[in-house]
Amino acid sequence: MSLKVLLTLPIREGNNFQVSPDLGLLYLGTALEASGFQVTLLDCPKERFSFQDFRTFVKENEFDVVGLRCFSRDYNYVDHHLNIAKDVNPNILTLVGGPHPSALPEFVLAGMSNLDFAWRSEAEEGLPQLLSLFGQHGLQMPEANLKEIPGLVWRSREEDQIVANPVSLGKDLDAFGLPRWELIQPETYPGFIWDEYYPVYTTRGCPYPCTYCNAPNLSGRKLRHRSVAGLIEELTMLKQRYQTRRFSIIDDEFTLHRKFTIEFCEAMIDAGLDLKFDCPNGVRIDSLDPELLQLMEAAGCESLAVGIESGSERVQEIIKKRTTVAKIRERAEMIAGCSGIKITGYFMIGFLDETEDEIRETIEFATSLPLVRANFNVVIPIPGTEIFDECLEAGKLKVEEINWDQYTSDQIAFERNHISSKQLLRLQRQAYLRFYGRPQLVFRLAQDSLRDREVIWASVRKLKMILCRSNPRNFIPMYLREALP
Repeated sequence: MSLKVLLTLPIREGNNFQVSPDLGLLYLGTALEASGFQVTLLDCPKERFSFQDFRTFVKENEFDVVGLRCFSRDYNYVDHHLNIAKDVNPNILTLVGGPHPSALPEFVLAGMSNLDFAWRSEAEEGLPQLLSLFGQHGLQMPEANLKEIPGLVWRSREEDQIVANPVSLGKDLDAFGLPRWELIQPETYPGFIWDEYYPVYTTRGCPYPCTYCNAPNLSGRKLRHRSVAGLIEELTMLKQRYQTRRFSIIDDEFTLHRKFTIEFCEAMIDAGLDLKFDCPNGVRIDSLDPELLQLMEAAGCESLAVGIESGSERVQEIIKKRTTVAKIRERAEMIAGCSGIKITGYFMIGFLDETEDEIRETIEFATSLPLVRANFNVVIPIPGTEIFDECLEAGKLKVEEINWDQYTSDQIAFERNHISSKQLLRLQRQAYLRFYGRPQLVFRLAQDSLRDREVIWASVRKLKMILCRSNPRNFIPMYLREALP
């Protein structure tokens, strides 16, 4: 009898996240099903689970394996999920993967007492190998076999230490076939920005050295592509099975390889799917030109986000964005001038050595660009990034003292060199008020809301979160409210 595997998105609290399908779990579940395992995907935020609900779910379904995806902000919640799983069944196999254990594998495995194995980077290749061993040997798997599993982080009884195996990045992104969307049940998700949200990966990898981003550590620096034929097959299936009208390309670098982007857009047109799409994760603005933009628009692209980050030339150099303020302005005006594609700008404020004047430069820059929306996120020192290492070296952070619950873009995770935390949050508030308080933008959002109310409500929810910020001192997280007896 094949193992019953539960892949889980952990419980989250607060307003600073969107409930949406997770492609990481979808691809992993697809790979496991292809290897003969019984897979269930559980999205706790979507289901509005409490920890008691999670306990009941694990107990009633008698899972053999429980795996969780872990961002830094999820650390304490994931740990409590694991404690519950082992309390229900001490022989259950517990796993954690995702950005946080990829960056801090030894810390995660050492800190979570009820975690059996952690994972670095991609797990589609190695996890089926581990589960096959578990099916044969239970928790006492031979260490000689564990050493051969790419990306695995494990406790060696023989060597009395934590071992982090080398990672392996699969070259063939089509190896496991089409993602098995039925595992996610996309029709059960609420709207994202529009009335539908079907995320699609076309590439993995990022070659850029930006100091604030850990994408290269997760998926490598080499850009890898899915086949265009496979993408068209998946989109055709989504339209036929779920009547989708829109999808979102959530790559880090969709437009970086111009030839691939052109081939995909031409295939979209030739297929006659009549689907609209956007690029909400952000594309390199300096990878765009009029010919490419017009082709993307003809293929159905309605909007895209661009990672601008800062309006200060000095900050742009410090964060190794490899662009300039002048180039960003020129390309943003070019996008608006040659196409009807709407632009969202992503900005970051509160870099370690950034000054208040430089943050104000960013605010002024944002309001001067032809953007329909903007996000102003407080910098998070994400493990695995250069910024995180700089904060450790400067004494701004100590790994063992970090409150991972504060690792959200509207909270303060470390003290800056030139600006207080209180003033930084004030400037974030001012940025949103300056950007969204302009009459011409209010009028445009009102027009958009007549076509789709979710567009305006997405902006209203963001503003409400910033303007009505709650006092975290009065908040007791659920992992403490529902602690084990």
